[in-house]
Parts: sequence; structure tokens; C-alpha cells
Amino acid sequence: MKSVSLVVILLTFTSCSSLKKSLVYGGLSGGTIGAIAGSSLSPDAYSRAPNAFIWGGLGLVTGAALGYFFFKEDPENRDLPQMILRENKKMDRSEDYTGPVIIPTSALKYKVQDTDLPPSLKSKIPKPSIIELTIPERIQKLENGRTLVIEEHKATEVIYE
Repeated sequence: MKSVSLVVILLTFTSCSSLKKSLVYGGLSGGTIGAIAGSSLSPDAYSRAPNAFIWGGLGLVTGAALGYFFFKEDPENRDLPQMILRENKKMDRSEDYTGPVIIPTSALKYKVQDTDLPPSLKSKIPKPSIIELTIPERIQKLENGRTLVIEEHKATEVIYE
């Protein structure tokens, strides 16, 4: 009875941060409880080991399934739809981008001064420029009938000439 109480206490106070840990800890806990229950509830000494083995296996599968279920039900473990890229497309190259093309309403270009550079480095380092773009307000239609309004804002780009 003490071992059953210990397993129940461990189940209560164990928290898992990954799916693998949830499956392992749930399976171990369920297997332990099943083996203890099968062993202690067997009718005679001859069937004690087979009962512990069978009920331990059933407890292992049940515990792992419950660990998976409770891991997936936790809102912190769900994948948010905004974070998932559609069709496994990478967004690092401009030709892969299929979203709307945004044309800025104004652009201001500023040259960065190279006052602190020694004369030997001035010709070797490209001169940076900062471009300040004004992006107009736009409306994007999202899934499930939702609409997103993005207000006019400034964007900054650094280029090297």
C-alpha cells in the first residue's frame, strides 16, 4: 500500500516539459501502478508474476496514452496557426514569398558618416546608408472570416553601397 501511495504522489507532483517526457513518465507511472495492482490482486502465488506483467503492460500503455492526451490538451503545448508556415515554404528568399507586395508611400535615404575610420580602411569598407520607408495602411483577410488592419508605420532598411 505504501508503494501505491508513493506512485500516486509522484504522479501528482510530476510535471513534464516535453512530449517525450510526458510519454515516458506516464508510461512508467502507469506500468508501476498496473504491476503493483496485478501482483497484489492475484488469487494465488503462482499467478502473481504473470498478473503483474500483464497488468503492468496495460498500465504502461494507458499511462503513456494519458500522458500524450494531457500534453496535447495543455494550451501552452499547442502549435499556434500564425506560427506555422503553409506548404513548408521558407520565407528567407524573396521569390518564395507569395504574400501581397507592399509599395511604400515615401522613402528617405540617409548616408552614414564614416568620421572615425582611419584613411586606410575608408576605401575597403562599404558605405552604409539608411533608408526610412513609410508603409501605408493595409487590410489583410485572414482565415475564418477574420480581418487584420495594419496601420501606417515606418520601416528602416540598412544597405551597403
